[in-house]
Amino acid sequence: MTDRDLTDLTLKDAAARLKRGDLSPVDLTELMLARVERLNPELVAYVTVAGEEALADARAAEAEIRDGRYRGPLHGIPLSIKDNLATRGIRTTAGSKVLEDWVPDFDATVVARLREAGAVILGKTNMHEWANGGTTINPFYGTTRNPWDTARIAGGSSGGSAAGVAASLCLGSLGTDNGGSVRNPASLCGIVGFKPTYRRISRFGHVPGDGGFTTNHLGVFSKTVRDCALILGAIAGRDRKDPNSADEPVPDYESGLEAGIEGLRVGIVKDYFDRHMTRTVREAFADAQRRLESLGARLVEVEVPHLDATRVAWACITRPENVIENLPYLKARPRDYSPRLLHQNIGAMLIPADAYVAAQRIRRLLCREFDEAFEDVDVIAAPTAPVPAPTIEESKQAVMEVDGQEIRLESPGVNFRSLFTTPFNLTGLPALSVCCGFSADGLPIGLQLVGARFREERVLRAAHAYEQAAGWYRRKPPVGG
Repeated sequence: MTDRDLTDLTLKDAAARLKRGDLSPVDLTELMLARVERLNPELVAYVTVAGEEALADARAAEAEIRDGRYRGPLHGIPLSIKDNLATRGIRTTAGSKVLEDWVPDFDATVVARLREAGAVILGKTNMHEWANGGTTINPFYGTTRNPWDTARIAGGSSGGSAAGVAASLCLGSLGTDNGGSVRNPASLCGIVGFKPTYRRISRFGHVPGDGGFTTNHLGVFSKTVRDCALILGAIAGRDRKDPNSADEPVPDYESGLEAGIEGLRVGIVKDYFDRHMTRTVREAFADAQRRLESLGARLVEVEVPHLDATRVAWACITRPENVIENLPYLKARPRDYSPRLLHQNIGAMLIPADAYVAAQRIRRLLCREFDEAFEDVDVIAAPTAPVPAPTIEESKQAVMEVDGQEIRLESPGVNFRSLFTTPFNLTGLPALSVCCGFSADGLPIGLQLVGARFREERVLRAAHAYEQAAGWYRRKPPVGG
């Protein structure tokens, strides 16, 4: 295998070769680390590369597989971890200056479960400061660049994970999603990003202060939906260390992928998404709807009357929850925050309790309206992001011109990039982004598929059917190709 072969290698393919003995975990890890060394200076996908630890894990995996102790499809697979999930013996910064020297002596539950499955941890990926933004323009660790066009952002806050998977600097990654931080960068980088139901994955070991404690989810990045199903199956489920994790059975997510979507009812939400999406995204989304229909799905228009309220409710909930966990650091080390985030946190302290309570009531209303919508449909389809990836300069200025109009990318509530993702952080519904086309500039566009609570297998099945029929996953970014 050569470095170039990595661009076409999926986790599933690698797992089959490792199990047969056609591919060595050590050789695969060495190739991946060499690729990281070559491409990471340009992409800044990783902030910490754990080369020695990864090779030690790969050697252990190779010995176990050779001795007939194969653990499963993640055994010997090189993965990466967003830098706000604790990793024993590997620096974990949360994208902040405050934690620049923190080396945990424990693993987050999701990391521990990956290790138990035999995965090889390559390192920690770059992210927005304290996961509090959608660009991964990080003032302390550098700007992650999009492999499709390095003048553009990779999205955020899990931009490093998305860029790393898209550029084949790992075969999968974990991230967090407080307002779209898995799905948004997945969309902008043309890969799969899945935020399962709130409480489906343990949050033990994520860094406090990197998202609201009732809106923040852990999620998965991968090249394909099948790869996503394999990673999710390894990390999902009840965890005694997180009393909020759900005691729900975890199905075999891979087994039902080939069932197809003949007769599946796909909801299209009236008005909200169409009102905000740009022309390029609208055209790609229309093509995706036609593709779903050609596969036997039936499109059904649904209404969520108060969806616009998301813009205010999300901010009034997540920001006070987040700032509470940041208070010790804010009091002791305010100068170790960027001015933008410091001012945002100060503003969050001024949100009154009655606004928080009112926002929670709006949230309950939205949850009920989506539950009613799912009485008539099996999944809901929407674009993941209103626009393809903005340039780094546009993101710094927070303004871009699209369709002859000036668009402001930031706002006091939900920013423009996250308009389509935050509703599903408020409601906690499982939501996945899969590539559904490209702009005239060659930039990926994401299709978002959403399911009812704890129906991840249905979302994965619909996404897999679409992905395999559309074939966009076969297209590779120019960087490192």
